[in-house]
Amino acid sequence: MEKIIKIGNKDYKMKASAFTQFAYKNSTGRSFLSDIQKLVELKKGKVEEDLSKIDGVTELVLRIAYTMVTEADKNQVINYEEFLRGIDSLYDDTSWLEDVILLACSPLSGQLQK
Repeated sequence: MEKIIKIGNKDYKMKASAFTQFAYKNSTGRSFLSDIQKLVELKKGKVEEDLSKIDGVTELVLRIAYTMVTEADKNQVINYEEFLRGIDSLYDDTSWLEDVILLACSPLSGQLQK
């Protein structure tokens, strides 16, 4: 599935497929499914919400977003650092967090919901 998601003041074309979890593992060394599970637990309130948790969630979602941006079109960004430098604000509008998670999960669930 593909979707345009706005982070800060910039629109990014993102793509999620069966390959996304493997691309994520290749670029981060982390398990995509384990990280998605952590995000789900936080949303359900099973993890205490403090600044370190919010920082960790933002990091995970940005890594997932970067993976999907490069899957959609590698020419959108040079590398992860430049991707982050291109984002002017993370928290003015936080709807992108949920949009990224839903898109990332769409190949697992077979649908995109919001």
